[in-house]
Amino acid sequence: MCPSDQAPDMESADPPNLSPPGRRDFGKRARILAIVLRLRDRFELMIGEHASAGRLGVAVGVGVLFGCTPFLGFQVLLAIAIATLFRLNRLAVLLGTQVSTPPITPLLLFANAQVGAVLLHRHWLPISLEAARAAPTATWVLDLFLELLVGGLAVGGILAVGFGGFTSWLVRRRRAKLPGKPVT
Repeated sequence: MCPSDQAPDMESADPPNLSPPGRRDFGKRARILAIVLRLRDRFELMIGEHASAGRLGVAVGVGVLFGCTPFLGFQVLLAIAIATLFRLNRLAVLLGTQVSTPPITPLLLFANAQVGAVLLHRHWLPISLEAARAAPTATWVLDLFLELLVGGLAVGGILAVGFGGFTSWLVRRRRAKLPGKPVT
């Protein structure tokens, strides 16, 4: 073997680890901790934003109402815009829109369509492939959207009152247990 084929053990690409085993890089930990603390402070500010119990209940209710609308994909944007316009807690509104999470969305849309059909046409929406094929496409799509919209406002209004009232009650109850905090 020639001497160039024998690489000495000292020539590795990794620098030698001079710190004792079990010791970590505290600079990296400090940076991560600083980021976490800044995020927590921002979160605390957002929680405290317009945070009386009644306003938090209204904010959750607005989020639930927008979460029940058929504007899938735009619900959060619309709800945050309304929250900003009316100076509601944006985090509470955002949490309220989560009423239409993916596992619940099909059930919510079905309920909205059925309630909308009853309110608009005084009968339940027919659930059959033949009924969908028999209706003209443009008319069927427009009717379904209107049924979803009217039903979403009705179902969303009922859920908004329930969730908003529960949120307000829960916040008041929680704040009453905290020492030194006035109940608002």
